[in-house]
Parts: sequence; structure tokens; C-alpha cells
Amino acid sequence: MTKEQLEIELKKYNLNCIDELESLMEDTLLTNEKFNLTAIKDKEKFRELMILDSLIPLSFINLDNKKVLDIGTGAGYPGLPLAIASKGEFTLLDSTKKKIDHINDYVSTHNIKNVTAISTRAEDYVKDHREEFDVVIARAVSSLNVLLELALPFVKVGGVFIAMKGKQGEEEISQSKRALALLGGEIASINKSILPESGEERINIVITKNKEANKKYPRIYKDIINKPL
Repeated sequence: MTKEQLEIELKKYNLNCIDELESLMEDTLLTNEKFNLTAIKDKEKFRELMILDSLIPLSFINLDNKKVLDIGTGAGYPGLPLAIASKGEFTLLDSTKKKIDHINDYVSTHNIKNVTAISTRAEDYVKDHREEFDVVIARAVSSLNVLLELALPFVKVGGVFIAMKGKQGEEEISQSKRALALLGGEIASINKSILPESGEERINIVITKNKEANKKYPRIYKDIINKPL
């Protein structure tokens, strides 16, 4: 995907931030030469698979004036593109400190004021930030039943969790019914899209938080992984 093609896609979202997103891409790829941030090094693939892919939630949700948490943000995706493209207040969370240091350097240098990046694990951060966020997002982090235990305790009652998935996303829903019931979540919508150049399928699962999650969740990470709800 060329810059011009990405700009055409952005116009479908009524977005005019191509230069900011190009700058983000250039910085990510430059830093990637020093330490691993992403396996995608080709600019044309990066525009589609990292930037455009990150913006898909904006096709079905308005994040302006929302308090948003991106769990497992990695190099800052989807959080940074979403923060550039909207007026929400974003917290980007990842356990790898060098990735968070990179994000903090970028937002400071480019005067991006609606982003806070923190290096810690979700199950630790939730202790002081339970049910604080309007929207929680996770992209390509783990299976849905694991993600639900990590994410839903952060979501306000009435808020939503968006699980950004590939084509396997719908299959994971059937394995997550118990987790949804225990954590106060309900599937609100399943949003499917096809990336225009690669033809890859994306499934964004929107889960509403209808009641408070039991405070015993999330458990320690070893138990979450070894004994998913």
C-alpha cells in the first residue's frame, strides 16, 4: 500500500492525518533497526498491516472523549494510530520496558498529549485501575478467553472491550462463554472487514460490560494461561 492509497483509505474514515501516521511509521521502522519492534519491515506492508489495521475500530466506534486502554500495545499498535486519529485519552500498556520507552520518547518528541505509556503487566496495573476505562482494546495478544480475564476488569460497567482478531476470531467466541458470564461481558457485535491490498480478513469482536467482574479476577498470569476460564 502506497502513501497515496493509505490516504484514500483514511478519507473513508474522514481522517486527515496521513503525515502524522507516515512519521510514526518511519520512526517505528528506524527504531526497529536497533531492537525488535515489529516483524513487518516493508513500508507498503506496514501501512496496511500496522497502520490501517490499527484504525479499523474507528469504522464502528467513536473514541473521542473516551478513556481508552490498549493492552499489550507492543510498539504502540493499535494505540498510537488511534490516538493520532482521535481525541480520546489513551493509556498504552506493555510489559516490555524498551518498547514503552520507545513510545514515550516518540510521544514526547512529537508533542502527542493524549497518550500515556506504562511498562507493567495488565494483572498488576488493574489493582489500582479497576473499571476505569470506557474502552479497552487488545490486538493480536492472546486467545479470547484469556484476553477477557485480562481486559474486562478494566472496563467500566456500560463500557466495551474490543478484541481485534484475524479470521480465527469467531472460533474463539465459542470457547469464551464461561469467561463472558463470570466477568460480566456480552458479545455486542462482530465486525468483519477485509484489508484492501493483502485480502486478509479481520474480525473485531465488541463486548459490552454489563456488570462488575468478581474481584478475584484477573488471577495471576500463570493461572490465566494454564487454566483459562
